[in-house]
Amino acid sequence: MTQSSAPALSPVLTGVFAGPIAGLKYQTPTLSGITTDNGEFQYRANEAISFMVGGIVLGSVEAAPRLNLAQLANRVDGKIDKLHDPSITNLARFVHTLDQEGNIESGVKISPQVHELIGSTPINFSPPVMPMGQAGGDFADDPTLLKILETLNATPGVFTAKTPRTLCEAASSRNELRRNIRGIIKTTDVRIPLRDGTYVCADVFRPAEPGRYPVVMSQTFYGKSFYHDCICNEADAISKEEMEDRYFSGNPDGAQYENHENVDSSVWVPEGYVCIRVDARGVGNSQGEQAPFSVQEAEDYYDAIEWAGTQPWSNGNVGLWGMSYLAMTQHHVASLQPPHLKAMIAQGTDSDIYNEALYGGGIFGSGFWNWWWKIWSGNNHCGERRETPWMARVLDTPFNDPEAYGTNGSIFMRPDMSKATAPVWIVGPQVGAIIHQLGSSETFIRSTASKARKFDFTDAWFPDSYSNKSLAEHIRYFDYWLKGIDNGVMDEAPVRVQVRTGNGAHFVLHENEWPIARTEYRRWYFDARPSTWQNDERRPNALRISETVPTEPSTAEYDAHLDLGTPTLAPAGSSDGTPRWSTGISFVSEPMSEDMTLAGYMKVGLWVESSSADMDVFVSFRVLDEHDKEIRYESVVLPVDPVHIHPVGHGLLKVSRRKLDVERSTEYWPVHTHLEEDEAPLQSGEVVPVEIGLNPSTALIRKGHRLLVDIQPYAPAGVPVRAYDESYHIDAVNKIYTGPEHPSYLQLPIIP
Repeated sequence: MTQSSAPALSPVLTGVFAGPIAGLKYQTPTLSGITTDNGEFQYRANEAISFMVGGIVLGSVEAAPRLNLAQLANRVDGKIDKLHDPSITNLARFVHTLDQEGNIESGVKISPQVHELIGSTPINFSPPVMPMGQAGGDFADDPTLLKILETLNATPGVFTAKTPRTLCEAASSRNELRRNIRGIIKTTDVRIPLRDGTYVCADVFRPAEPGRYPVVMSQTFYGKSFYHDCICNEADAISKEEMEDRYFSGNPDGAQYENHENVDSSVWVPEGYVCIRVDARGVGNSQGEQAPFSVQEAEDYYDAIEWAGTQPWSNGNVGLWGMSYLAMTQHHVASLQPPHLKAMIAQGTDSDIYNEALYGGGIFGSGFWNWWWKIWSGNNHCGERRETPWMARVLDTPFNDPEAYGTNGSIFMRPDMSKATAPVWIVGPQVGAIIHQLGSSETFIRSTASKARKFDFTDAWFPDSYSNKSLAEHIRYFDYWLKGIDNGVMDEAPVRVQVRTGNGAHFVLHENEWPIARTEYRRWYFDARPSTWQNDERRPNALRISETVPTEPSTAEYDAHLDLGTPTLAPAGSSDGTPRWSTGISFVSEPMSEDMTLAGYMKVGLWVESSSADMDVFVSFRVLDEHDKEIRYESVVLPVDPVHIHPVGHGLLKVSRRKLDVERSTEYWPVHTHLEEDEAPLQSGEVVPVEIGLNPSTALIRKGHRLLVDIQPYAPAGVPVRAYDESYHIDAVNKIYTGPEHPSYLQLPIIP
């Protein structure tokens, strides 16, 4: 009887322990060794592999090309949603604590001495299963663990930094382990060199698999640490780690993203992208003085893009993704034409900051900008805030001075859009806190130099930007421009318009241009005679509006003064005072005889007079349903004024700034010069015509609905407040003229 020979051994394979974790002992039925500096180990197919520190067995699992610590805990079995299981939390904290440098972002490197010093000391990572609601002991207090740390801390060379070493924070270990599972390597505060010899700091998230990848990046003014702000000390670091851990563990804080308005690494890196979040000059640990929206900031962004495009892990193609501030600055840097910039997604943006965000209608947006500067960006620095005196200069420069707000503006930069050639996808909101609603639309229209452009006009733009649907579309877009995948994304209609139908619902128009070419601009004329409508306690003396020019002249007047109440540092402006809905006059139509689809730019033409030398005119367009109740079209209640409904359209003008820029004005949108030499105060008894644009928007106005227009001396309910100059408000009376000689009107964009 012959004895059969032993089966031939299968080929030796190489795997990687994510992190990477170097210096771990491992053993299979046929192989053993120490993981390399790259976390590599050897194994054969269909073998189980065990990992050890000294004689402590961390766990075993079927060998595979890529493994991580979470796979060593039986109860967790590698599942990312079970990382709060104490068996894996404790194991990960222990292993991460052993890193020589104490910086687990760069991986874990265990000194060879550790194995000998620990020996076969028994340690229990898995506390006994307790009845529901009862907690086991704190692993940090485990006597065996404390003895091990005492021994390691007493031995030279085991730890080279962060000594004496204490147990790694639980949240930090879970966050790193999540990145290991997702295949993400994070590097914090990478210094990007700038042309003037200074640097800005960036957090870089890249795929763990070696290769050259496209880059998606943003430059932020808010601080690149988790959710918001920056990390200035160890307490900040621990707090941010805990916040991140909660976000990925049920999100009890209700956070919407990893970092404010910024690219989410957990979404993009697994899709084969490097994500970079850059702190702008003077923000966080970046050098220099803060200078928001400046030429200097744009040049810094240029340098950061070029740095990202030339790194060994980059394929040379850089895309920009961001919202609000992180969208606006994309156009600034795009106009400088960095060679490695290949595409952009700008969501909620502006490119003419003076007109679209700062001094719209010639009246400073005090409610928003003071809140933004002191509250929303108030904690974006370490130590004393280093900034140029930009806010003081803004307040001292109320006119549209090209030296201050032009292409090379000394305060805010207005990008030369004829040089912004990179493909761009703009997402524009239909509601706004004085910013982005007009600017997104105007920026798309001005982006004619772009190699390719797309525009979405949406309602809930902020939450939608992080929805699975939107992110999947954005990934397809960057796959096309940054990876060269011909997936048909650019064959789709370039313009999508959500037409709101009320209470958050909408339907979508797919168009080839914006504004929509087939738009019919229809006018309704104000009539200052009393309306028969008497169904709103807030507007008991409503006036008329219809599609017929009134045959008789008439006027309506209202007080310009109001009590602003107690000022608050919030967009709503005050906590008491005159209710903003109670000021001014209102015009109400008869019920509509047919359904109308409104989509685009609105405006009013008014004939006005004031007893003072100037007047602020705020116009709101709203819609009443068949029960005479105002329709809430927005799907997201704005935090700036959650009680009141945001108007379908709103606009404003300081009447002394009424001179039109005839070259920039269109049939549907009036543009004013806002130049100091064009200022024209009102003379006593003078009646003047003015045109006021109402921000673009959409609404389905159904048969039986009524149009409502409020004309007021101050910011209406539902939008942030503006500056209030008492010199021409106190004791002043404003008048609106209507009739055949003064045909004041409302113009609406109707889609047939």
